[in-house]
Amino acid sequence: MSRIEKKNIDRRQFLRGAGIGLVGAAGAGALAACSPSGQASSATEEADATAVGSENGASSSWRTPPEPVEEFVEEHDYDVVVVGHGYAGVCACRELAESGVRVALLERQPEDTYMATGSESMAINSKVLDRATEGNPIPHVDMNEYFENWMTITGNQVNPALLMRFVKNEADNIDWYYDGLTDEDFAHVTHTGWPDAGDEWEHLLPNIGPIRFYPGTFSCFAEECNQTKVQGYNREKAKAAGADFYFGMRGEQLVLESGAVAGVVASDSDGAHHKFSCRAAVMATGGFAYNKEMLVDLMPDIANNMVSTEEWKDAYGNPRFQSDSSQWPYQGDGVKMALWSGAHLETVVPGMNARHIQAPASMSNLPQAVWVRGDGKRFMNEFYPVVEQRGVVNVYMPREPINCVFDDDFTTYREYYVPQHGGQEPTPAALQSLRESMDKAYAKFKGTWVEPEGEEDDGMPSIFKAPDYLADDTLEGLAGQLGLTGDAVTNFIEQIERYNGYCETGVDEEFGRNKAVLFPVKKAPFYAVAGNPGLGEVMATCGGVITDADQNALNDDYEPIPGLYVSGNDCGRRFGAEYCSPTPGVSLSMAITLGRECGKSVKKYLDAN
Repeated sequence: MSRIEKKNIDRRQFLRGAGIGLVGAAGAGALAACSPSGQASSATEEADATAVGSENGASSSWRTPPEPVEEFVEEHDYDVVVVGHGYAGVCACRELAESGVRVALLERQPEDTYMATGSESMAINSKVLDRATEGNPIPHVDMNEYFENWMTITGNQVNPALLMRFVKNEADNIDWYYDGLTDEDFAHVTHTGWPDAGDEWEHLLPNIGPIRFYPGTFSCFAEECNQTKVQGYNREKAKAAGADFYFGMRGEQLVLESGAVAGVVASDSDGAHHKFSCRAAVMATGGFAYNKEMLVDLMPDIANNMVSTEEWKDAYGNPRFQSDSSQWPYQGDGVKMALWSGAHLETVVPGMNARHIQAPASMSNLPQAVWVRGDGKRFMNEFYPVVEQRGVVNVYMPREPINCVFDDDFTTYREYYVPQHGGQEPTPAALQSLRESMDKAYAKFKGTWVEPEGEEDDGMPSIFKAPDYLADDTLEGLAGQLGLTGDAVTNFIEQIERYNGYCETGVDEEFGRNKAVLFPVKKAPFYAVAGNPGLGEVMATCGGVITDADQNALNDDYEPIPGLYVSGNDCGRRFGAEYCSPTPGVSLSMAITLGRECGKSVKKYLDAN
């Protein structure tokens, strides 16, 4: 297993070089690593000298490699070191261990508080999904068609060989990842985008325009069966095959000899440095969503498009950088270590919910309605099929409220559904809840609503709660409740009448909304929900390091760096310019699938060298 050499050295000595300890990656030199030569490349030096201009005030100084760490409290010897215990990391580690490779996984989180991020994974054509949808199975999908559809969505911006490796191996690897689930676990899993046995969704739409959407999401939301538990199953399988796991151990540097990976330098929870000698390393640290400096540098279109009142936020809309975020996860450790070792980065890094104004969640769930701004006019195709990009048009508009308007027949229109993120499924329970919310709004309008006693806040984030709707017997009255005045009221009435005409002819002359989802706003009462959009929300970053189809990191000449592999959200050229989800859960599924495939690639490299 591990060969450990203890060294009695003064802690101040090993902290001397990079000042690491518990200092985060957001500061220059806060994390240590080295380039193949031990020096930054000229291109890197040029980048270091240039600060990105934005009100966020961050620079690209993170690109500068710190001095190599040379003294260690312990040294370990393995064939492969995996950095990061996410989906990609644990799958790469398990695959390597089960292939007979001496492998160690380093994870910065403590073992007793370890928690996985995310819950649902695309599981198209898998046996676990067939079991979850027993009684009403989801039809199997032609994965060549899935590949072509993905290339269409991304404008051919992704690595086609890497994407094909994903779609070809997704089903088998999903079954492999979930092979530890018990019967009790299966009693608590769910699926999304497809009706349960005995239910029918008459108006489930396979596509809107040229982009197709596919149901097929396997979800582990429940406390009884969640992804932290499932990753634990995979960790134990890896351990049983011989893998070692080091929790509270943060990867910081790569050691290279003659341009090839020879080791990983990491610090433990006390800040003490360890050297893990190895022949190959896998970077799978989950991206850089909590590193402000890297966000501004690698996603400047977000920073540069923010207005004065906006700031970086988390997935729940909360301000992200109000405290010392350097201690939080997703600091870009893997991306930095790869860059400092000569790897080439994507020019544009995709993000989840990042490169656009995210329309309020309550509205994103209502694409069947009509959306108007403060001037009373429509401004977009509300049923644009990719929810992650639905708010793009707002980036270059004033940050004024967006109003979502519909009529009393909306529960019928809401049945028209494309399986995707941000869409409330048209289940009987969901439609009934919508009806109750509409009736509540109308009762409040009439002054007959009585607040139920004993209802308590369930503690759920507001984005997951049903919105508070407005209701009125007339469009004029609804306009007033939305705060529209003067010409805006006239515009609003004329706009709805004009839109209703499009519904009759089947042609949206303003924004080209597909005739299959043109639903009129004619039947009183009328309803609306309003929300304030804002730019800067980043759930996760989805790229960084350019690799080949084997996930071998490429240098500035696009040649493989021997022994350096990248997977999960550290790996680039998977989503193009923005996260896309022809099936919800593709990010987790891609990490699982390509994580295991990365392990296979590393084994092939070891056998050849």
